[in-house]
Amino acid sequence: MHYEEILRLPVTKNDILHALAKAKKQHFIDNLRHRHPNVYFDSVLRGYIGEIALKNWFDNNGIIIEEQNHMNKEGGMDIDFSFNGMELELKTSLIPDKDRTLRNVFLNRDIKLIKRQPTIEQLKSDVHIQIVFQQQTKKKDNWLKKQNINIQSGDLEYLYDAFLAKGFLNRTFLFGWIDKTTLIHRIHQLPKDKQTWSFAKRTFWVCPLRNAFPPKDIINFLKKSHPKTGATP
Repeated sequence: MHYEEILRLPVTKNDILHALAKAKKQHFIDNLRHRHPNVYFDSVLRGYIGEIALKNWFDNNGIIIEEQNHMNKEGGMDIDFSFNGMELELKTSLIPDKDRTLRNVFLNRDIKLIKRQPTIEQLKSDVHIQIVFQQQTKKKDNWLKKQNINIQSGDLEYLYDAFLAKGFLNRTFLFGWIDKTTLIHRIHQLPKDKQTWSFAKRTFWVCPLRNAFPPKDIINFLKKSHPKTGATP
């Protein structure tokens, strides 16, 4: 795909307030590393903003999600979206400071696919989707650590202002996606030592954003695919 094919997803203040309410109810466990409470909360918040923005976009394009944020009992995993018998997993990220721009993220980064099992065939979910927020990771984290915020407050307007949540308006971008069938094929084309990469005590499957499928193509893919079979656009 081309960089010009990434999409800006509309996000309203009401969307963000809704995400704040959901984040307040989330008992978030940081299993990657110890982080400041404000950084914790912002991470949960943007996850929900991404889900809301993507669901709104799906709705506007005739994709009616059947189930959202449910537990796959067999795999013990939280599933972001279900549609037509398929499980869709959403990944959200900020811009690494060294990249600085969305274009560099597109050129240098991957869809974040955590390697939880030994083989790519064991990867959970049928479709993986990447959203990137136009904010720099360390720069934002450093700012959050300096803020005195009462996360326990029930005043969503206060939290909206305290976290500068208006910074999510017009800065939510749908970068691309990949289906599991295509991903398995691509991984097996790589040498064993080139199939994964590591960061923050986690290992990820290689899946460059520049080689992902364009955002708009996922609409036809979802409409045409049959449960659990997958299809390459």
